[in-house]
Amino acid sequence: MNDDSHETKGLTRRDFIRVGATGAMGVALSGMGELTVSAAETPGLLPRRRYGRTGLEISTLVGAYDWSPAVIPLAVKSGVNYWHKGHRWTSETMPEAIKSQPRESYYLEITVDRVGGDHMKGRIDEEQHYQFVKEAVARSGAGYYDVFKFHFGYHSLNEAKTDMGMVRAYERLKKEGLVKHLAISQHHYNNIGGDMAYDIVTYLIEHSPYEAAQFFYTYGDKQELEEVLALAKKKDFGTIAMKTMGGVGRASTDKKFQTLLAEPRFSGSTPGAAMVKWLMSNPNLTAAVIATNNFDQLQENFNAARQSTMSSSDRQTLGLLAAYNKGLTCLLCADCVSHCPEHIAIADILRYERYALDYHELSRARAEYRTLTKDGSACIACGDCMPACKADINIVAKLKEVHHLLG
Repeated sequence: MNDDSHETKGLTRRDFIRVGATGAMGVALSGMGELTVSAAETPGLLPRRRYGRTGLEISTLVGAYDWSPAVIPLAVKSGVNYWHKGHRWTSETMPEAIKSQPRESYYLEITVDRVGGDHMKGRIDEEQHYQFVKEAVARSGAGYYDVFKFHFGYHSLNEAKTDMGMVRAYERLKKEGLVKHLAISQHHYNNIGGDMAYDIVTYLIEHSPYEAAQFFYTYGDKQELEEVLALAKKKDFGTIAMKTMGGVGRASTDKKFQTLLAEPRFSGSTPGAAMVKWLMSNPNLTAAVIATNNFDQLQENFNAARQSTMSSSDRQTLGLLAAYNKGLTCLLCADCVSHCPEHIAIADILRYERYALDYHELSRARAEYRTLTKDGSACIACGDCMPACKADINIVAKLKEVHHLLG
């Protein structure tokens, strides 16, 4: 079956291209129930929300440089106007669907990493960050990046308070017109004696020039993250959720799960669509970045993102997914990590498992796993971490499984 004959709920890729975003998405959403749409939104396009202090109005689903090239034109037509890690494109490789638009109509993000090592052992270096962005701007031909994002973030509250190298690099670049806004992608660092992402982001919201943050967030996550989102909304601080689809990919290939999902009470819902609706129903969240590799994923996510309310079937589907994930899928809360006497980056290891089993990106997962100073084989099977796991995962056994898969 070729792409043009591939239909999902009556909408084909040809429909997207032929009638454009408004008409195509209108077709896709017909018969899907009542929608809650603000008067400011264009019918058929993805809704947009204010990205905090940046003042940018960004699509509630943001794109990424590693999306399948086949879906990017469709995403643009459907209203995606923000591109995560946009600096990975050069002037030659940037998709024509993006660069053919007026420059002010889309937003490119550049993520800036530590130097001299990975996100655990590298350092912040003002001059090298400054030069990295200057060189990326020259390669891209884009003129500037809308958002300068500190990738992986600070190790601790103390580092966030005292090391201003990343901020100074941003300020120099902003004066030259090469970047416009400052954001951060924050991870947990309790495995190296640092702090949790939600503690660091809370500080940045209250006491820093950062305007927005990206962090792990999914269904069933910790109350601390809900509190961060509420504070961010109050303080006009932008938020993007990442790693949202825990368990969705592996559930889609699990025959037992799919048999359960076929029951009438789940009718009209899927785990992926229900998760997107759950994200979009939170008024405190600006947007989400979700891996999108094919037309079916794009259509399912975009149709769901156009709705701000969840059906009873959606809620039951998320409950089914949560039960499926129990004991199986890490939610990346990292509570277990501080209990490990070997200081193994358990949450990172289980994040790489997600790449392999949920995103079906085994090569990427193995490449990331090889960068670890201590991998799953360093586990001494003491079990100290296991009481901290709210997902009831047998972490000792899981680390062995993941090492067998990725090692």
